[in-house]
Amino acid sequence: MNMYLKELRNYRKATIFWSLAIVFFMLASMSKYEGYSKAGVSVNEIFEGLPAGLSSFMGANIIDLQTAGGWFAICVLYLSVMLGVHAVLLGSGVIGKEENDKTIEFLFAKPVSRNRILFFKLMAAFTVIAILNIVTLAVSVVTVAAFNAGTSINGDIVFLMPSIFFIQLFFLTVGVSFAAVMPRPRRAGMYSAAILLITFIISAFVDIADKYEFLKYITPFQYFDPKKIFAEHAYNVTYILITVATVTIALVFSSFVYKNRDFSV
Repeated sequence: MNMYLKELRNYRKATIFWSLAIVFFMLASMSKYEGYSKAGVSVNEIFEGLPAGLSSFMGANIIDLQTAGGWFAICVLYLSVMLGVHAVLLGSGVIGKEENDKTIEFLFAKPVSRNRILFFKLMAAFTVIAILNIVTLAVSVVTVAAFNAGTSINGDIVFLMPSIFFIQLFFLTVGVSFAAVMPRPRRAGMYSAAILLITFIISAFVDIADKYEFLKYITPFQYFDPKKIFAEHAYNVTYILITVATVTIALVFSSFVYKNRDFSV
């Protein structure tokens, strides 16, 4: 438990920084929405005027961007990327932090098994992404209410939050897996972030091209596309099961490798 609390304290400043980033993003996004509304500009017409592929990527073909709910669904897309980056960097540091800080000998001198160490580190990381998800929910409810002149969309905001959490969970385990297998932990964050960027580009390509549907199975940004979730008001159970299975396999794999790997001191 002391290890768990120490890990949380280590993440405190970074968590505050990312929370402020969420506040800034939501204020900027909703201010832009209010600006369009007050100017009498049709957001739908703006995005429908884009090339067909870009219009589909922004969701203009399936949701009403003129409403606060439709606009927020687009905000969730970018929040997913933002918090996915945080999660992948957090995950890559779960295993590699002590090696980078040259404190690995001190940690393993304690009468605690490697699996127990990894367990408490992962619990701290899960707690942090859960905290940021709750912060995102609270900030979204407050900022949307402040700029939304129509009916409350709190129900839609709550409904879309799990899509962000699944993205966070997926990329957290991607970061952990890379850190477990790479001999140089400093590079784990770079490669993990590259995976996130590639999967996001693939997701955008699927939306824009509209003819490579098979690619949607290799990117979690298609599994939890907020535009489609908002339009259909439903999650795809198959995608959830795939994500849970992937996360579970990644954690088991990381635990096995962590237990048997040689650390550089």
